[in-house]
Amino acid sequence: MPVKTLIAALRDTPWPLRCASLLGWLGLIALERRLTAPGYCGAWVLERPGGGWDALTGALWLNPPAQWLPSWLLMLLAMMAPLLADPLRQLWLRSLARKRALALAMFCCGYLVPWLVAGLLLHLLGLALLTFSAAPWQAFVVACGVAGLWQAAPQRLRGLQACHRQPRLSPFGWPAALSALRAGLAAGVWCAGACWAWMLPPLLAGPGHLPLMAAIGLWLLLERRRPEGAPPLLSIPKAWRPGGRERPAGGVKGHAAGSP
Repeated sequence: MPVKTLIAALRDTPWPLRCASLLGWLGLIALERRLTAPGYCGAWVLERPGGGWDALTGALWLNPPAQWLPSWLLMLLAMMAPLLADPLRQLWLRSLARKRALALAMFCCGYLVPWLVAGLLLHLLGLALLTFSAAPWQAFVVACGVAGLWQAAPQRLRGLQACHRQPRLSPFGWPAALSALRAGLAAGVWCAGACWAWMLPPLLAGPGHLPLMAAIGLWLLLERRRPEGAPPLLSIPKAWRPGGRERPAGGVKGHAAGSP
């Protein structure tokens, strides 16, 4: 059952990652109280939606990266820390004791880089949706539609499968640190590629963005803990995909088992 799987995943998450996620949530709650525009996740200030290019340019000037970056980093810490249980556990077990701290730090730095790029692009996209929408709820509906379409896309399934790959790690010297950095970069690229669309609706959810973030974080954790190669919780059946067709059980290249 999904509930039992989710509870098992939370219990299996190492306590440092649970504490890191909790700190992220507490930081988001504290930061929310200091925002001048608490209706949005971040520090966006839009006088009115649907203002066109001039309004978008003004919103970009009013909301530089330094203004929304703290909330984005806390959002990543809260939602993504539990998803890193398996790769960080593998890194811990496959690293020398005296190199573990450095390897973990290099992995986290590499993992953060793709998400910083994704955060910039997602905030630009969110600002554009808010600016060119007649009402904020329309921007939120579009963001949810994008997330739903990407959830069912075959490309996302390949990204999820890549998240389960175990990288090659060097055990000695600086090659060990560099291999950990490369592993973090690869994990960040695949994780951001698989999850980017689900990070967009909370940016546009208004006052309900924290509960929505929590729900999405649990959904992603449940999906990540599914067996390697399993389809996502929502996916397009192969028979519905362009040129896709289910292979009969035991068949080869579309032919039934035992046929010539």
